Amino acid sequence: RAELRRRGLASRDDLVRMGVAVTGAPVAGQWYADPEHWRTLRDRLAREVARYAAAHPLEPEAPVEVLRQRLDLPARALVAALVAPPLVLRNGRVSADPAPAALPAPVARAVDRIAADLARRPFVAPEAGRLAELGLGHRELAAAARAGALLRLTDNVVLLPGADRAAVAVLATLPQPFTLSAARQALGTTRRTAVPLLELLDRRGYTRRLPDDTRVVVAGRGSDQSRTGCADLS
Repeated sequence: RAELRRRGLASRDDLVRMGVAVTGAPVAGQWYADPEHWRTLRDRLAREVARYAAAHPLEPEAPVEVLRQRLDLPARALVAALVAPPLVLRNGRVSADPAPAALPAPVARAVDRIAADLARRPFVAPEAGRLAELGLGHRELAAAARAGALLRLTDNVVLLPGADRAAVAVLATLPQPFTLSAARQALGTTRRTAVPLLELLDRRGYTRRLPDDTRVVVAGRGSDQSRTGCADLS
């Protein structure tokens, strides 16, 4: 206890090397903390989360790594261990809001415009010029993707949430295996959208890419989506 009061934080290995008998439970992993220092860190964490949110309205949830640096902690696990209500840890970020942050009104309106465009052609991602016209830059698109308002395939290629599953429902109707060209035609889209969309489907296990660059819908996935996928785009 005396050594922890002096250091604030110490790892089990460091304490053992110093000949200190280690008792009690660690706060995270092999890290031990002085209780008073730990309470101080928890108070500082809350202030840093609030400061980050005020400075970043489009991404008010503070990344764990940013908080680790601001608190001068030796491991990210310590940040996670410090999180306590009303703070929440979600997808590697810390927020004071238990629900995902709402999009700023201008971004939400722009996303609604994109949704209207995609209602007519759900697999044709808006061009960069259209995104710029609506004020959707890199940060705005990232915020919309985090909020679940858009499905981001690449930096500036976006579709509506559920477009991946709806695409599987369409691709499952093709003769298997299918080519990129066949997928593009079936989805009524361009190569700019089709390539990253198929790569996303591969990563999520909906499709499997074969050695000759054709693909197949993974058994059991296409039939499930054919019943529900298109509704996800409404």
